[in-house]
Amino acid sequence: VVTAIAFVASTVMVMLGPNSYKSEIRLTISTLPEQRQGNYYMYDNYYTWLTSEYMVDDFGEVMKSDAFAKDVSARLGEKVPALAIKRDTKATKTHRILTLAVTTGSPTLSQEIAQAMKDTMEAQASTYFAQLGARNAVLRVIDDPTVGQEMGLARRGLEIGLRTVVGLLAAVALAFLLHYVDPTVRSAGEGESQLGLPVLAEIPG
Repeated sequence: VVTAIAFVASTVMVMLGPNSYKSEIRLTISTLPEQRQGNYYMYDNYYTWLTSEYMVDDFGEVMKSDAFAKDVSARLGEKVPALAIKRDTKATKTHRILTLAVTTGSPTLSQEIAQAMKDTMEAQASTYFAQLGARNAVLRVIDDPTVGQEMGLARRGLEIGLRTVVGLLAAVALAFLLHYVDPTVRSAGEGESQLGLPVLAEIPG
């Protein structure tokens, strides 16, 4: 019964609960190597990759700042507070690729915020990060904002399955607990061990 209740409740909560929509932008920051001067080996390629990685790390933190959130909010005409933009935005890094994800309850709003972020980065990147004002530093958006439902059908099924398994484990634990606290004597052996007296007769169940 507990497992069945957990399954039904999980299905209702997951299927009928509020939907959330996520819009993502992928970008990279790179530096161009300096022009070769003379016929000798230069370490520019190594330092170019290293610098790019450092800049992606630091720029990801810039995206979490109050200043960036305020500029994005201003670009949206202040219809979304900066605090909400900062709360709903997550920056993650994979190698030298930075991904910004905006999650809200509306696909239109998620797309608008993500687009405003892209426009703000392209127009004002050098104001947050001085190195981006140099000639050999380039911020490039790889993927334009795309919006999708955060919890798809497969994720919903997994969520229901996990919650049902938790309900099953809770039911098993409850059964063991009830058995442990149940004072009922079910056999002659249990009666003799609990009372310390011999059993003279037993009525078959």
